[in-house]
Amino acid sequence: MTFTWNKALLLSFLLLSGCGENDDLQGQTTQTINISADTIVLSNNGVGPINSTTPFNIHKITETFPKLNVSQQTNFQEGEAYPVIRIAKGAKTLMTINPTADHKAIYSIVVEDNLIHNSLGHRLGTKFSNIYSINHVEKCLAGQEELSGKTICYAPNQRNILYIFAGRWNGPDREIPPEDVLATWTLDSIIWKPQS
Repeated sequence: MTFTWNKALLLSFLLLSGCGENDDLQGQTTQTINISADTIVLSNNGVGPINSTTPFNIHKITETFPKLNVSQQTNFQEGEAYPVIRIAKGAKTLMTINPTADHKAIYSIVVEDNLIHNSLGHRLGTKFSNIYSINHVEKCLAGQEELSGKTICYAPNQRNILYIFAGRWNGPDREIPPEDVLATWTLDSIIWKPQS
């Protein structure tokens, strides 16, 4: 079974990879503690207590976030169904967890709200030009599939955190806008992926 969303991210990582570093995250475990939205922090190692060893399991994730709304939903992409775990505070989605193809591990987490703090200091809505300086832009790629019309860049000095930027541009969807246009785009969402 093909998961298009995961394919798009995998393609992005394959195109962007090549200069990343692998950190040994073996032995880390998910802590089951009372986590509220005010204490969740995105870092290189994970999102809150979720890390590379956390299984894609609704029961485990619910135990990890007892003060938040945790639900498993079915998403569809190009007619194909795949499960995701949504973590919300009330009706506000904070993050979405995507599985690997076998639904046993976490493929990626999409951070969708500023209630999840970013250890790098960049909040959703931050302008591209306030994150990267001229001649110090990380590798970027034009979004494809459901990310079409957006630009995907590595977060500064990171190889498993991607920043998704959105903005206005009249150019082709499959191209990165010119630097002066991209400078005005804002951080739309953040993707964390376990390091391999």
